[in-house]
Amino acid sequence: MFERAPEAMTADTFSGPAYVSSLIGADNAAGAPDLHYVVFDPGVINNWHIHEGGQILIATDGIGYYQIEGEPVQIMYPGDVAFCPPGVKHWHGGSKDTKFAHIAVNTNPELKGLEWYDRISDEEYAALTTEKPAEAETETSGK
Repeated sequence: MFERAPEAMTADTFSGPAYVSSLIGADNAAGAPDLHYVVFDPGVINNWHIHEGGQILIATDGIGYYQIEGEPVQIMYPGDVAFCPPGVKHWHGGSKDTKFAHIAVNTNPELKGLEWYDRISDEEYAALTTEKPAEAETETSGK
């Protein structure tokens, strides 16, 4: 749907390369929040982190994960939306076997703080599934 950044970004806060492009930059005439298109290769996730202003994730391609600290991991498919309130620790990224892409919306653009922490363990990641629980499918599909 969107064009992947031509070069991968590597950082200690990601388990591998990610492709990050800007859809709308911070200094725009509308005063809208930053919008970034992020593509994770299979098996790539980011560390736990906190956005001072919060973050919205809109899944566009592949299968990925999102987790708020203290809550279960959420499986994300294209069209799924996740919201992390301001100041709440979370992580997100791709599944083992598929790339994953999302639009990241950094809400409350005047609050720019970002704090990074450790990553989930390899054992925790290896135990993740890509199948949504049956009750979640029923709730989101309206059946």
